[in-house]
Amino acid sequence: MLKFVEGDFFNYEADIRINTVNCVGVMGAGVALLFKNKFAEMFKDYSNACSKGIVKVGEPHVWFENDMFSKLTIINFPTKIHWKNPSKYEYLEKGLVWLKKYLSDKENSTITIPALGCGHGGLDWAIVKDMITKYLANLKANIYVFSPASSSNNGFTNELIETLKYKNIEVLKPHADLFPKPLKGRSSSEIYYKGDIELLKKKNISIIVTSKANEREKNALYSFINELPKKDFVFLLSYNNSFEIDILKQILLKGFKAVVVIPFGILQLKVRKDLEEYWNEKDVLVLSLTAPNQKWRSYESIKALKFRLKMSNIVLINSLHYEKLVTFENDFKSIHSQKFYLNYWTNQLDFFNKISADRIGLDPITKRPNTIKVINSLNIE
Repeated sequence: MLKFVEGDFFNYEADIRINTVNCVGVMGAGVALLFKNKFAEMFKDYSNACSKGIVKVGEPHVWFENDMFSKLTIINFPTKIHWKNPSKYEYLEKGLVWLKKYLSDKENSTITIPALGCGHGGLDWAIVKDMITKYLANLKANIYVFSPASSSNNGFTNELIETLKYKNIEVLKPHADLFPKPLKGRSSSEIYYKGDIELLKKKNISIIVTSKANEREKNALYSFINELPKKDFVFLLSYNNSFEIDILKQILLKGFKAVVVIPFGILQLKVRKDLEEYWNEKDVLVLSLTAPNQKWRSYESIKALKFRLKMSNIVLINSLHYEKLVTFENDFKSIHSQKFYLNYWTNQLDFFNKISADRIGLDPITKRPNTIKVINSLNIE
């Protein structure tokens, strides 16, 4: 699948990222400079390869980052010989021939590609777009190609910078100590945040719900939260619908703290009126994975959910309509956190068995939700 898109290049998770480069080891502007700043080890390896004459037009430099949490491939794709010179269509074509062959067996991979040679390279986007389509359209990989504006417009205006500063919004860089380890390498976009970033150090319980909960589901979850003892942990939540906002209110009323992952730009966040008196930056940390002014989009919700799963210590699923979560079965399976679900059924369900989730029911004596297994799994005093 080949798709032309707009947006922040680094806000898309990818298995393979294409970077446009020259053959002399310099990454001084545009997309290449962003890659250099985000992947210092990659740049060293690329620069060394250039000094040895290994990087040539039609012979990209391939760099692998692989750790216990994730893996990423960066392909440094030459569109020019020297950084002072413009890009050439013939260089681009040689590279696309190589790239088509390289991606031919990557059918389950996601690849992001900037507008090759259309920034400082000076090439015509209409021509480049046709060339990319010619060589990559029939591949089975998921390929996202970003428009020239998306590939080059990664800087902020002074007005936006001042707005972020005024609103006490900070940026968590990929190399920062508190940057979530499961995202390092694979998802390298900055995280915008507001609130106490130290909350990321605490163990967490990520609550997963579907949007249209009935009263039975709401009451069951609120009862579970009310039964939890005051321990040194936080809740990990989304802010995607009214039910999730209701959950946050219940958590704050109970005196717990929360890390909230919003599926839109942090400047778009509006605190619901009935939450204002309980919401403060010591108790609520807001995280956003997208550009500050980005409006809600469905894929941002999916990305926020996957992010929460990756950084969770405990996952608690509360949904009678669990079928909507089956799409994310592989994501649930891939995480190492302990998984639980509030049980509404007399029999064990195949989906929860597949993702190795343990059911939570009522204590036979107190007739209240049994929270012991969840708390014990956090391993906190």
